[in-house]
Amino acid sequence: MHHAYLFSGPTGVGKYTTALSFAASLNCLERSGEVLEDACGRCTACKRIEAGQHPDVLEIAPSGNFIKIDQIRAIQKAALSPPYEARYRAVIIDQAHAMTEEGANALLKTLEEPSARTLLFLITDQPHRLLDTIISRCQRLRFGALSDEEVARALPDVLEAPVDEALLKVAAGYGEGSLGRAYEVLESGMLEQREELLEAFLAVPADRANQWLETAERFGRGNSDLEAQLDVLIVYFRDLMLAGRADRGRVINADLMATIDKGVERFSLDATLRILDTLTEARGRLKRNVNAQLIVEGVLDQIRQPS
Repeated sequence: MHHAYLFSGPTGVGKYTTALSFAASLNCLERSGEVLEDACGRCTACKRIEAGQHPDVLEIAPSGNFIKIDQIRAIQKAALSPPYEARYRAVIIDQAHAMTEEGANALLKTLEEPSARTLLFLITDQPHRLLDTIISRCQRLRFGALSDEEVARALPDVLEAPVDEALLKVAAGYGEGSLGRAYEVLESGMLEQREELLEAFLAVPADRANQWLETAERFGRGNSDLEAQLDVLIVYFRDLMLAGRADRGRVINADLMATIDKGVERFSLDATLRILDTLTEARGRLKRNVNAQLIVEGVLDQIRQPS
């Protein structure tokens, strides 16, 4: 085993879960000798690790926007002493790229003088933001995006209630290779609201400014779901582009083909591409805290007058 691992790759593809599983495998009470096996999931150690209650499995995550030096110093202090009860202490640093410069330099000292019974797991989807000296002292494992089939197959295991198989496939498409993102889409209930949302945005006539402003106010004012709604619109217009090119097999909203066919008839390919550009820009502006109603007005204006 290496004393430090760097798990890099897209969000929601299992980096954190793998680190936790590794920690459980190391410390499972049913494991015999030094042979590394899958954790049993039944013993006291496994259950406490899964519940986040094991004293020798520590997680560090950003406090606000950053991982601060005091959090890293807590790791260093823990590494000086042997584990309380486990074979190995596991320290999981989630979003490791969020370390401040002081924190990163402090962690580097720990990586240069590793403890024999402490393993570090650095998790990030932005490895380019880590110091080269930190990366060089870790064993790096790259995680790739999952296929839609893998996501759809795994979703029932993490959902609390059963979901129709057709909706699982739609959620997998929205996840774009991320099980975590697909799970969030399903849990948000946004997939059940797609038709109503699309109808509201597509029904605004080009010559009715009042209806345009009323719809913009409805979706822009105090709307915490606007980012997710923009994602629905982006996927819909991307589906129009695919369906218009006779590539219907790659359409994500496959359960809304009637709505997609109407869109193909209404919007030319050039208009669809212009609307997609507007939606992508709108999502970026929303993250920069631009006024939400102004964002929705711009989107509606482009949809009702795409030329």
